[in-house]
Amino acid sequence: MPKQMMGTVDKALSLMRFFSPQLPEIGLSELARKSGFDKATTLRCLNALERNGFVEQDLLSRKYRVGLSPFHLAQIREQSFPIESIIAEHLDALVARVGETAHGTLMAGRDPVTVAISNPDRALFVNVTPSSALPWHATASGIAIAAHLPDDMQTELLDRLDFSLFTQNTPSNKADIRKAWDTCRKNGLARALSTFEDDVIGTAAPIFGQTGHAVGSVAIASVALRMTAELETQIAKELRNIAQAITHKIGGVLPVALPT
Repeated sequence: MPKQMMGTVDKALSLMRFFSPQLPEIGLSELARKSGFDKATTLRCLNALERNGFVEQDLLSRKYRVGLSPFHLAQIREQSFPIESIIAEHLDALVARVGETAHGTLMAGRDPVTVAISNPDRALFVNVTPSSALPWHATASGIAIAAHLPDDMQTELLDRLDFSLFTQNTPSNKADIRKAWDTCRKNGLARALSTFEDDVIGTAAPIFGQTGHAVGSVAIASVALRMTAELETQIAKELRNIAQAITHKIGGVLPVALPT
């Protein structure tokens, strides 16, 4: 396929990343601003996406929303490679044992996206937004995955991270994030101490694919004031066991040096 055509495909598909549960409909001007494309290019890409069912336009507001094609393709993928349902089936039992929010994350293109969530039956818990992209540097899920990516992907990731500050504890530079990756590889877990949201402690374990590199993670988002040494130990044990069970079930390969 010619480079020019590949560039057009990349541009069109990149527009899909701006839709989210918080922003389900977006107008042409806003999409152009978010993407950095001019309006003519953005409209050309949207027209191509609309023809193929990836987006649809509201006739009254003229805004665009996600079409049915991604849903159809997601069903095909889940039937042939049911990793999301494999993750989901472990989360309810995990929540029952630790009493905190559990969620699973998978790579979607170049970013980690939440694909399954289970909430505890209590008044105060951490709310995790479904189908949302997670910041690589500020979440335990992002760190757990990135720490076990190939070297070239880690380098590319570091070059494009903007290190947005979500709290005063958010890692703010390449040295900080590399240190977090090293700690994750050493411990087999990533921990995010109020780095994405204040008063929230995230803990995540990587899920590995057939190449031995991370394809996702399973995590616990804990209310910080409830965290104890005993709960921390329990969460770590549960996450390691579940992440390894999911890895085996999807035919993944655990790194030889992975701590247990």
